[in-house]
Amino acid sequence: MKKLKFNKKKIEKLINKILPKSSIESYKEFSAGLISPTFKVKIEKPSKIIVIKLSRLKNKESIHKNNKILNYLKKNNIPTPKIYYEGIYDKKYITIMDFIGGEIGENIYLNSKEEKKRKILKNAGRILKKIHNLKIPDSWIHQHHEIRNIEEWNLWTKRRIQKYLNFFKNKLPHDYNFIKEELTEFYNLLNKTKKLRFVPLHWDYHLSNLKIDSKGRVVGVFDFDNAMKGHNLGDLGQTAYWIRLKEKKEENFKYFLKGYKNQFSKRELKMIKGYFLLHILAVSRSIWFKQKRLGWLIEEHKKMIKELKK
Repeated sequence: MKKLKFNKKKIEKLINKILPKSSIESYKEFSAGLISPTFKVKIEKPSKIIVIKLSRLKNKESIHKNNKILNYLKKNNIPTPKIYYEGIYDKKYITIMDFIGGEIGENIYLNSKEEKKRKILKNAGRILKKIHNLKIPDSWIHQHHEIRNIEEWNLWTKRRIQKYLNFFKNKLPHDYNFIKEELTEFYNLLNKTKKLRFVPLHWDYHLSNLKIDSKGRVVGVFDFDNAMKGHNLGDLGQTAYWIRLKEKKEENFKYFLKGYKNQFSKRELKMIKGYFLLHILAVSRSIWFKQKRLGWLIEEHKKMIKELKK
């Protein structure tokens, strides 16, 4: 499949419709592993930097949903870029938006000292809490899993657990009994808890999808392609996975939790642990037959499960 190309003349013509008399001074593609080619574009008249995202027409619905979510968050004081334009142009689905400064969170975090790491994680936790506190808009719909209430969430989680148990019964024989016991206990706890918070989930919340400034503040939140509705602690379990994977330890996760709220009950921490294990299994299942290329990740997941046994 051919990569989408940045046609300077045509895109400059499109920009002129939004910002008359403007011209492109320079452009450079972001290299952060994005599915849709995304460019940092410096323009003149007015002198500013914008971002242009090129997407295939078959992805226009998911891109449109993501853009609606970004606009909704922007209106509610969550640091997301303003969308100037989205639509079909030059046989592509093109989005033009504000450029947000700072650096990709993962880069700045992994190269920071411990004090700054803690600050970044606390600020990331605060931003996620703000997202979870918002009213769920109509646009907050997952492309595959439309969950409408907490009862449907619990049923979907039950199906996920059964799917993973079936898949890993013979693939992780030394860990299977532990996994089954943990997930059974987790689901029973989930099902018996009467007041689970049903919120808008990012569902891929980690520092690679955040921009951080030099002071450790979150200045941008991105990539809501997987956004869905569900139990708020599900997002926290995924963040715990990211921190453990990148740092080879999970102790710093407590600073993210402190940013999210002052104190968690033992019940809540147990449920976060359950979502953490579910995410390990979800990622493992999706890459299991790619072990030649991603075998190192399977091995890392086995280490995580071993750590959970302690």
